[in-house]
Amino acid sequence: MLIKIRLKGQEVYPSQIRGKLAFEKNVILLFRVQGRIVYVDYGAENLGGYEPPLILQGKVYTLEVVRVPPEYSTYIRCIAGEVERRVNPLFRNKKLACNNELTVVLE
Repeated sequence: MLIKIRLKGQEVYPSQIRGKLAFEKNVILLFRVQGRIVYVDYGAENLGGYEPPLILQGKVYTLEVVRVPPEYSTYIRCIAGEVERRVNPLFRNKKLACNNELTVVLE
């Protein structure tokens, strides 16, 4: 299966995750510290209950929120894994795994 995702998203601060983006689903989160992507994660459920990883607590960071269409929600872990391979973050996320039956094209 071929999936095409646009990598450009909305840049927000962590306080906005619990505010105006609390009910967003199916998003990929790119954590940035001083302009460099340090971690990639995904939010399959509502973002209001999302907790950042321990390595980022206490640091000042911004998030780039990339929306994934609802029809691809079952493949969100795979899509996030491909985004992680493409952007090469400082810390790797071990939850992002995928089998090879899916091809992700990033714009």
